[in-house]
Amino acid sequence: RLSYSHEQLIYDMRGVVNALSCCRVPVPKANNDRESISKSSKKIAKSTLKRRNDQRILLLGTGESGKSTFLKQMKIIAGKKFQEAELMSFREIIYDNVYKGVLFLLQARSTLKIPWAGGPNCDAANAADALENHFKTFQRTQRERARLRQVLWMEDEFLQIAPLLAKIWADDSIRLAFDQRSRLITEDFSENTRFYLNRIDQIAKPNYVPTNEDIVWSRRPTNSIIEEEICVHGIPITFIDVGGQTKERSKWCHAFTDMTSVLFLVACSHYDEFYVDRVTEEYRNKLREAMDVFESLINHVSFRRVSIILFFNKTDILKEKLASGLSSIRSSFPEFPSEADERKLADVQNFLVTLFSSRIDPNPDPTLPEEGEAIQRLSGLQKLFHSKSLSRHDSGSNASSQGFDRTPRRRTVYRHFTTAVDRRNIETVFNAMQDTILQSNLRRLMMS
Repeated sequence: RLSYSHEQLIYDMRGVVNALSCCRVPVPKANNDRESISKSSKKIAKSTLKRRNDQRILLLGTGESGKSTFLKQMKIIAGKKFQEAELMSFREIIYDNVYKGVLFLLQARSTLKIPWAGGPNCDAANAADALENHFKTFQRTQRERARLRQVLWMEDEFLQIAPLLAKIWADDSIRLAFDQRSRLITEDFSENTRFYLNRIDQIAKPNYVPTNEDIVWSRRPTNSIIEEEICVHGIPITFIDVGGQTKERSKWCHAFTDMTSVLFLVACSHYDEFYVDRVTEEYRNKLREAMDVFESLINHVSFRRVSIILFFNKTDILKEKLASGLSSIRSSFPEFPSEADERKLADVQNFLVTLFSSRIDPNPDPTLPEEGEAIQRLSGLQKLFHSKSLSRHDSGSNASSQGFDRTPRRRTVYRHFTTAVDRRNIETVFNAMQDTILQSNLRRLMMS
């Protein structure tokens, strides 16, 4: 038994009071303090409400699917003007796209053993020798400029080599190499090369300023998260663009919050193109890679309350490939129906829709407890985007650890065939999909 005297009790209580006083919440001493707290609370509430009302669209897809092209097109449709500094940056990108594109085609012509149409001593052959010599010295300059984050191309430098580029492109062997590019690894090649070379006279003029069409065709891999607010028909929409290359996908999980819709872009013309997996060093079909990534994302619990819009992009190139007959979709996809015509656009499009639809689990569970769901989402995303492979077999065997859910719930995915470089096409498609975005946003607000 412990006994306390009156003095000891008072002494101990003083100690308790002193200790607790260090932890007490400050009480406003004046009306100004109360007003300040009130204003701060209102500001937070207003910001939260605005974020809930915002239409936020996350752009996802593998590399070269056209995400950045779509975003540039939307800016132009919305009437946004590019600043002078942006125009000069695009000019530099265009110079680099043309230069590297021609170097790729020269290597492709040599690898495919396509002879010069004009003979071994023609103007194009001599221009190719001169350009390759230029590359040997100029690549050191570009590496140093890249290290110092300087401008990669000066206008006079490009104007000096432009005549060589024009002579090379004039030879039919280079155009044939472009048509047969799918026979090679095309990871570092951009399809805009032909567009720019057909406009080389305009691009090679002094004081050249890129047109909107030139800007849309330009390509630079996205290596960061780009957030762009665009007002379309009076409705503010925030687009979030993240890199699609394998090394950039770990950043996707940081952009998943508060999304109204996810817009997943697929380059449907990539059915016959391959790349080298940087981890396994295996050759992989680009379209199958897009299918695997799509499956990994669409069946994840993070997307169960978000509308999914699927863009089968680069329809113009798909149509061109099918018409040329230079490649066969059946050779890359033996499951292509025997009764279908692989030269017919509608048959190929139906097949592509079936391919991606088969990867969608129609019934993810909507009844996950919120706390458990949050934990599952976090652990699932970390494992999903830091894993070495996103193949269908890997995701299936590790479904529970990666945050997948395979119990019944209905899913709807809206799909469109698009050509991101075609302004009229994108404007028409976006008008059609706005109802989807608005309905999704309304459902989200009602649920919150």
